[in-house]
Amino acid sequence: MTWNQAAVARLAERLHIAELSGNAVAIDPADFPPDEAAVVALQNEVFRLAGRSASGWKAGPPPDGMGDAGCAPLNSEWTTNSPATVRAPGRPLLVESEFVLRIGFPIMPEKAPFDAVSIAAYINGIAPGIELVWRRVLNPAGPETALLYQADANGHAGMILGDWILDWQKFDLANLTVLQSKNGEPHAEGTSAKTMGGNPLNVVAALANREARLGRAIPAGMFVTTGSCTGALEIAPGDTIRSEYPEFHAAIDVTVTA
Repeated sequence: MTWNQAAVARLAERLHIAELSGNAVAIDPADFPPDEAAVVALQNEVFRLAGRSASGWKAGPPPDGMGDAGCAPLNSEWTTNSPATVRAPGRPLLVESEFVLRIGFPIMPEKAPFDAVSIAAYINGIAPGIELVWRRVLNPAGPETALLYQADANGHAGMILGDWILDWQKFDLANLTVLQSKNGEPHAEGTSAKTMGGNPLNVVAALANREARLGRAIPAGMFVTTGSCTGALEIAPGDTIRSEYPEFHAAIDVTVTA
């Protein structure tokens, strides 16, 4: 199909219907978004169709065709606090244990470029987080579907947050530990060094540089979830996941229902 506003509208509608029905859809390769501009247009159109507002960003390494960071705005209605009971939106449902940074001051595009040192001045909190991931597309993961996955918010389906830690500067953000368990049994151990660039601050800096390149500011109050430290764990209704953050003396609990 010719990639224009009509193409954006058609693919966005399919992603929106998949989300409402809980049934993922297969997308013809001819209909994949061809570039970053198409990804942004699709993300915006899905938000418009759903009547959403954004409370944060998901960010990580950029796939081919996107610069600075792979990222997607996150639906504020899908964010809740721990302990949480959430409904499984579809299958397969995955969870990822992450570190989340909060923006305390508007990040203006004219201040770019950013790095881990300069972006730290904009951060006013860190929190532990568990992200729910359900992809609305059936197409298998790979380089050819990377932009399609980005258009689908890279599978974001929910965020469970722990308490915000305001004196975050006392922690070494490149060496934070995560312990993940499922139904009381240990599953994985990870560290913040697994995030893009080895430090969650690098993830926020890359996102800020990308948004600056597009001429967009990041408002104060937004949060950025910076990527899985434990890999992706498939879960099913009835499962309970706990992520422990020893340096924070904190844990997050989420139970999934049908």
